[in-house]
Amino acid sequence: TSKSSCQVFKVPELNSNKFLGPVIRMSLPSFSGCTEYNPHLLKYSCQIECRIRAVQPAEVSGPSLPPKIDTEKSSECQSFDITDTTTREVRENERNLSISVMLSKPILALEFNCLKMQVEAPIVVSPCSKYILKRS
Repeated sequence: TSKSSCQVFKVPELNSNKFLGPVIRMSLPSFSGCTEYNPHLLKYSCQIECRIRAVQPAEVSGPSLPPKIDTEKSSECQSFDITDTTTREVRENERNLSISVMLSKPILALEFNCLKMQVEAPIVVSPCSKYILKRS
């Protein structure tokens, strides 16, 4: 069964004036690597330019209540792996936290327009130690 998640609805704008907002430029570094497949730490440089403006926050509605689970289980279903239960609980907790964030009151809603992004080729920063590779 699939679980429903939050639904997001765009709120109609009160002012139809489509002022695009100021141009902003950002440089965002990003790292990857240090894996068994790529033992080097790689740095990427991402340049972003766009127009940004404040907009009306979207309306978010929570998921419908999940159906009640029958607490009486057949004898074959009563034997279960504790690891599976723990994994299920962790995933459910992560899902609930995500829903809580989605349903929280928005502080600011921004719209990004005219987005331009340029990503440079990666640069090898340093080789990772074998200790780090064994832990991952």
